[in-house]
Amino acid sequence: MNLVENKVVIVTGAAGGIGVAIAEDLFAEGAVVVATARKKQQVEELAAKHDDPRWQVVELDVTDAGGFSRLVDNTVAQHGRLDGLVNNAGVLAPNDVPSSSVAEYDFHFDVNVKGVYLGCKYAIPAMLASGGGSIVNFGSINSLAAEPQLALYTASKGAVLMLTKAIALDHAAQGIRANTLCPGFVDTPLNVPHYTKLGGREALEEGLPSFQPIGRPIEPREIAQPVTFLISDASSAMTGTAFVVDGGVLCKA
Repeated sequence: MNLVENKVVIVTGAAGGIGVAIAEDLFAEGAVVVATARKKQQVEELAAKHDDPRWQVVELDVTDAGGFSRLVDNTVAQHGRLDGLVNNAGVLAPNDVPSSSVAEYDFHFDVNVKGVYLGCKYAIPAMLASGGGSIVNFGSINSLAAEPQLALYTASKGAVLMLTKAIALDHAAQGIRANTLCPGFVDTPLNVPHYTKLGGREALEEGLPSFQPIGRPIEPREIAQPVTFLISDASSAMTGTAFVVDGGVLCKA
């Protein structure tokens, strides 16, 4: 279909299950993909997936302002423009407020919120110079509803949603769109600490059908395809939305 043919798109957190699926789907649909990962080994593994000038992998800590600024500058210098940004990198450590530490608070907000803020801060001027663009920030169903033992994660994902709405409002007339992708349960390593704390794998499999009405985990490709749609011109009138891909969880809210 080539939904995003020749669009230049940065994807953060591309080493994980959802992130690599997003990068691969954008690449398959024709984009020039600049995928980031935090560790050198992850960068090497990602880089080996494709020997193609449309596939570039860069080491990035999303909390590093200088690193993010250089990433955007280098992307524009190499590819001539920036059309899309997917702020996918995120962390999750289960806790409630009394049992959490200040370090855990900083961890969640530095990666989940500051990382999104930095990406948008440096990408928006580059997109404006390119004539516009599309930003997809990763929230969660916890941007819209809380769950047990996810206090700091929920707070950080709520912040992402409202930051995205503010960006959408400020820049809509300039051709910049910003949406929040809000997934339900996807069976990736990110979620292991949470379901382990709530009873383990067996409890997850037993309880998932009552939690997520489709009765199974969402697959990473089922998140990646909506992201590609939001980056593409097919979603040209969509901005400021919470784009929910949750297998029916929030039907019950």
